Amino acid sequence: MITTIFYSAVIISLLGLIVATYTDLKERIVPNKLNYALAILGLIVYGTQSYFETNPTPLIYSFLGMCIGFFFGWIMWKIGVFAGGDVKLFMGLGALNPFTPALLKLGLLSSANFPLFPLTLFLHALISFLPYGLFLVGWRVLKNKKFQKELYSEMKPKVISAIHASLFASATYVILIFLKLNPLFTILVLIVWGFLGKNKKYFTALGLICATIINAQLLLQAILAAMIFSVGLYTLIKLLFSTRKVLSTEIKVKELQEGMIPAKSLAWKGKKVIEVETINLKLILKCIKEKNTQKIFDALNPKHEIISGRKARGLSEEELKEVRKLATKGLIPKKMLIKESMPFVPTMLIGYVLCLILGDYFILLLMGGLI
Repeated sequence: MITTIFYSAVIISLLGLIVATYTDLKERIVPNKLNYALAILGLIVYGTQSYFETNPTPLIYSFLGMCIGFFFGWIMWKIGVFAGGDVKLFMGLGALNPFTPALLKLGLLSSANFPLFPLTLFLHALISFLPYGLFLVGWRVLKNKKFQKELYSEMKPKVISAIHASLFASATYVILIFLKLNPLFTILVLIVWGFLGKNKKYFTALGLICATIINAQLLLQAILAAMIFSVGLYTLIKLLFSTRKVLSTEIKVKELQEGMIPAKSLAWKGKKVIEVETINLKLILKCIKEKNTQKIFDALNPKHEIISGRKARGLSEEELKEVRKLATKGLIPKKMLIKESMPFVPTMLIGYVLCLILGDYFILLLMGGLI
């Protein structure tokens, strides 16, 4: 009975997430009918188990999972991470999965004895978001010829510099190995090499000739590893920081619609409307350097905010009216950058599959580290 219930809940959850992923990708919405159906089915499934076992515990846990899922989703909605549909989807999945449904019962690769499912699913969704986000940004870049040219012109000199540095570092590594010196000295030599200016190319050529004579195979392996690390890492970082540009579109204020997400936050400063600096890695590092944490809190909760670019729900009807009035009065431009939010439900689907494989492993590992 328990096995049947477990697999029924898993199959329903997977089917629900597949449908939600399809609607999220196609229409950027998760239907309420689907979310409520998942919640009701969860209560029915575990209610059936309670009935046949004459034990109210499974139904109570299902109801508790639904409440925890909704509460966690509501918190994510309040801080601007989730849209309304994501909250209800978490609620439905919580009813179907009171505990994380791990299929592997090996050591830590299993469910915890307390309801951690919402936390585990969210963590796994975040882990899934990096490759998914990079794929989506890469796909958009391939479709945007104009942005490709801009990206190419920005990246070309830095990629050439990275290739040059990789060649010199690889040659230095081989020579140090041959001289039986610590390969970590490559870093120090590379720093000195960086100050040589135009003479760098002569040292690189000399180093490559010597390294080829010493061990051509090791040199090729070192060059490949260095290229992957330097050029590959730079390309990934550049794509991540290009997300805002490639997923933003400028449209007229009068054509704005409810739910659209502005690329910038606006707030009142006296009688003027100013752009609020949004929270990002650059701002965080700057504040840490300046020891000014208050600026981070101000970016998270700006005073007299009119519209927010941080909230997944997008513009409300009231905010739309306010923005149109401001544009009419000339307090803001007639056009506004709107960012296209990346669908989050597909990462939930991938995250749920990771739940089935890993269970609460990462959460338990984190808790163990904290304890």
